[in-house]
Amino acid sequence: MRSRDKIFLAIGSVAILAATGFGGYALFTGSDANSQSASPTTVVTQSVSPAVTTTNAATTASSSVYTDGTYTAIANYSVSHGNVNSINLTLTVSADKITSASSTNKFSDGESAAYIDSFKSSLSSSVVGKPLGGFSYSRIGGASLTTSGFLQALKSIQNNAKA
Repeated sequence: MRSRDKIFLAIGSVAILAATGFGGYALFTGSDANSQSASPTTVVTQSVSPAVTTTNAATTASSSVYTDGTYTAIANYSVSHGNVNSINLTLTVSADKITSASSTNKFSDGESAAYIDSFKSSLSSSVVGKPLGGFSYSRIGGASLTTSGFLQALKSIQNNAKA
């Protein structure tokens, strides 16, 4: 075997082992939907749209960090096979807590549809009643990439809702 082929084989083997190890780590460490810290390795983003709208924003007591109201933000996130999905997140905030949550999602592949359905079915139970600031998830409903888009949109909402 030529030395060039040996080097290629060694590098390829290391890459496969690293990918397998990372995949196992990501699978087994971030699967709790109530995890309080996002795994930075699962966040794959391309862009965040700054489009945010506020409706019914009445100023709350001076001790509030966030202004009550309904906020919407859009975020784009990369998924496998080079596709880009988007999430349009709407949160209602009252007394610094999330009182309702919903999302509409755009996707281009069937695999994303399954993860997005799982995400949407767990969204309200995962975030309603929680404070708008100070929490983070690695996966909601088992959907790590959709959750990364959610976290981008959440950050935009947090910035725009500050009192």
